Amino acid sequence: MVRCASVFVCLATTTLLLGPASADAQYFGRNKVQNARLEFRTLRTEHFDIYYYPEEERVTRQAARMAERWYARYSELLDDTLTQRQVIVLYSSHPDFTQTNVSAGAVSEGTGGFTERLKSRIVLPFSPGLGETDHVIGHELVHAFQIDIGKRTHQNTFGLPLWFIEGMAEYLSLGPSNAFTDMWLRDAKLHHRLPTVDQLDNPRYFPYRYGHAFWSYLGQRFGDEIVGQLLRSKTHGVVARLEEVTGLTRDELTRDWHKSIPTAEGDPDVIVTPRAIVTSADGGRVHVAPAISPDGRQIMFISERDRLSLDLFMADASSGAIIRKVISTAADPHFDSLQYIQSAGAWDATGQRFVVAAVIDGAPSLAIVDTTGTSPRRDIRLRDLGEIFNPSWSPDGKHIVFSAMKGGLSDLFVYTIADGTLAQLTDDEFADLHPAWSPDGKTIAFASDRFTTSLDDLRFGPVRIALLDVATKIVRPLTATTNGGKQISPQWSPAGEAVYYVADADGVSNIYRVDLPSGDIRRVTAESSGVSGITATSPALAVASASGKLAFNAYRDGRYEIHTLEQASAESAPMVTTGVATRIESPGPLGKLAQLLSNAHIGLPTDSGFLTSKYDSRLRVESIADPYIGAAVGGGGLMGGALRANFGISFGDMLGDRQLQTMLRVGTNKDDLAAQVAYVNQKRRLNWGFVGGFVPARFIGARRSIDRGDTLVTQESANLRYTHEFASLTARYNVSRATRFEFRGGARRTGYGWQTVTRVIDATSRKLVSNVSRDLPGAPVVYLAEMEAAYVRDTAVLGPTSPILGHRIRLDVEPALGGLMFADVRLDARRYFMPVRPVTFAMRLEHTGRYGPDARDGRLTPLLLGLQTLVRGYDLSTFAAERCGHTATSCSMVDELSGNRFAVMNLEFRAPLLGLLTGNLDYGPTPIEGLVFADGAMLWTPHANAPLERDRFSSVGVGARANLGGFVLELAGVRPFDKPRNGWTVSFLIRPGF
Repeated sequence: MVRCASVFVCLATTTLLLGPASADAQYFGRNKVQNARLEFRTLRTEHFDIYYYPEEERVTRQAARMAERWYARYSELLDDTLTQRQVIVLYSSHPDFTQTNVSAGAVSEGTGGFTERLKSRIVLPFSPGLGETDHVIGHELVHAFQIDIGKRTHQNTFGLPLWFIEGMAEYLSLGPSNAFTDMWLRDAKLHHRLPTVDQLDNPRYFPYRYGHAFWSYLGQRFGDEIVGQLLRSKTHGVVARLEEVTGLTRDELTRDWHKSIPTAEGDPDVIVTPRAIVTSADGGRVHVAPAISPDGRQIMFISERDRLSLDLFMADASSGAIIRKVISTAADPHFDSLQYIQSAGAWDATGQRFVVAAVIDGAPSLAIVDTTGTSPRRDIRLRDLGEIFNPSWSPDGKHIVFSAMKGGLSDLFVYTIADGTLAQLTDDEFADLHPAWSPDGKTIAFASDRFTTSLDDLRFGPVRIALLDVATKIVRPLTATTNGGKQISPQWSPAGEAVYYVADADGVSNIYRVDLPSGDIRRVTAESSGVSGITATSPALAVASASGKLAFNAYRDGRYEIHTLEQASAESAPMVTTGVATRIESPGPLGKLAQLLSNAHIGLPTDSGFLTSKYDSRLRVESIADPYIGAAVGGGGLMGGALRANFGISFGDMLGDRQLQTMLRVGTNKDDLAAQVAYVNQKRRLNWGFVGGFVPARFIGARRSIDRGDTLVTQESANLRYTHEFASLTARYNVSRATRFEFRGGARRTGYGWQTVTRVIDATSRKLVSNVSRDLPGAPVVYLAEMEAAYVRDTAVLGPTSPILGHRIRLDVEPALGGLMFADVRLDARRYFMPVRPVTFAMRLEHTGRYGPDARDGRLTPLLLGLQTLVRGYDLSTFAAERCGHTATSCSMVDELSGNRFAVMNLEFRAPLLGLLTGNLDYGPTPIEGLVFADGAMLWTPHANAPLERDRFSSVGVGARANLGGFVLELAGVRPFDKPRNGWTVSFLIRPGF
């Protein structure tokens, strides 16, 4: 279950994933790089086995206490216990987390954790703050209970709607009241976008926020016992379950839920009107992390306005017009992340340098950009840290302060530009975020939970603004207020006499200004929805160090916009006499969940003295594939036996670093017998393994003949049979996410044979007279020693139906020695341009050839059997029939369209159909792209005792591709030029675009 912080970009916290699958067979694709050598250990508690590495042991012991507390809460609330010990795998930072092999897929920047399907393993990195880590553990443990209850009640948890399972996880881990979810609901009601109960399953409505809100309504209206009742109900359909358990119709539930949502109210005393400069009208719906230049004339921000990735842009602060794209993560494969969730960049006092936190080639880094564009970017990799957030320049430009993860904890650090030294300013278990250096260089303001959190009983409070004296390292709170709510994003006024920050003590996030000499606080904005970044604690405010102009994120109509406000307006904002306005409504009686969440001691171990041990890396059964038994219908056994059965078992260690997969196929025909075993070790950057097996293969109808007599018609079909027995060692070295080398070496035995089927048919009655099958010997057995070396690079940006930007290249050399001497060589180069948005021009050049003294030996499996996937309009059966002629008495399909060398060129214009109307990369709910193409190929085919035959193939056409539930279908009208019968035809393929 993917846990995201935003409906637009999968952002911050959890995911329920399918089981792992081997990626060794990738032709192209990005790599999962093991940048760090992580030596895991195991920590055991009463209910958990927690896997960690020594660097994070201190904080892992705290996480173990949190997990036991969550277990006690859910056991009481759901009246349930897990049937097995629960596994949790912890990483000290998100870059380390992206290396996990528990899931075979890539882990995106926005994924903050997941619960996988096979063994319900919970996998997550520590968040910047133990309070958020506590939330993620609680969220993921809900999924473990959901899966466990689903298995015992014979239900498929994965078939439930996302709002049901993810919303429940948010409700049980956050509680019924949450300011961030309330912001989403307020905004949706204000703009008339609230979903009905039936619409909650629509992807348009973010399941985490809307699901959380609806579960909060259910809990408050019907009591928290409804959670277990709905989870265990066997009524088909979630909405039907709701009607059954609540006794209300879906329309009544919708009406009552909408009525319970308060209406957004503005503050009549706040009359300033900020100026919206970057909105959805500029393209995209996420524009975050604003940073304004010292003179207030330019703004840097991170946006998905290009729809390809989240990139860094520079814009004019008055008009919002884009000046240039500063960093493109789509175009630069070295950039893994711009840390847009928890971080914003900063300008130096001269306005000539800009620094942003990033992950570059797996390493936490500071990227310093020359804002004039005259000097190259400087990347500073800090490999001793786990992750970097929110850098801020010292006034003299000699130092950069930032928050960083180290050992699973967030602290403040200072980097000195001149000598590259790194100093740690704080060292504790509290969250330290959003540092900002004062104009005089003596104080650093930052957000921390040190004033509201108790580490002994792990009772976490909201972050508040703190002031750190650079000389003495003494930390004090900015304000003396004890009101609830967060305080984040501190920014200094140009003279240093005031600090701006974002707070939500009244339940709505807005900007406040505190005057340091007097302590007076002014409320600067009155956003009805709220001032907010991607998450509740994302940076959302910037102040120009010279002009005092403000730039901030406002959440409006489901979008993150950037607004500006002049300093004079901020200084004249109304005073808040009590410090900050607070919630005025009186809380009602606490429900069962609220009581459990308010009790920090329930189930909490008194100490963290848990036993630890060395990691047990033994392989255990990971999954058993459901046995598949199939029956052949017709064909006289040409395609195999009448019955076939497939069996498979996968083994793996707990971390997924080592995997062993076995497969067996049996049937009523000897050609059905196949077996394969494969092992891979993915613990390091160099992946290695072995594969071996016995696999038969056949070319059905390789040769055909027909003899038409006066009374009888004799049809003969010859099927070429191959028997491959092989064993190989494999290796793969991942240089980066985009580049890798692949190696293989082994031996192969290939046997050959023919199966001839002769059918005699009465010419008059058309009845079958006889059907005789004979096995005939083929060519002598071939023994080969095989090797392979490949270079692969893939920077392609993938759309829902095909790549749209970047390039791909694969150079593959496979020499063979022994009974035959030859080498297969393949070069496949692809490039994707976007000359005019949203049209992509795609080009592929490919050459595959077999070279060497035995390259034309007839015993070798042809490199190419048919061209339909390369040159549309040329499939094997129809082309061979046309080449042979429909009146021919014999035809060798294996000779007519097979070859040992070929060259292909494909040119294609592709664009989303909806995007052609909007001018953007808009695909719509069902992604459909139109295409215009030209394909061409040259094929060299060997013949015994004859010169090498050369054939040319070309075609043009138009068509469309659609992504239907993850399957990409291509339908095109094709005009081939080199067939015996030219003319328009239809091509249908199930594949993404090349």
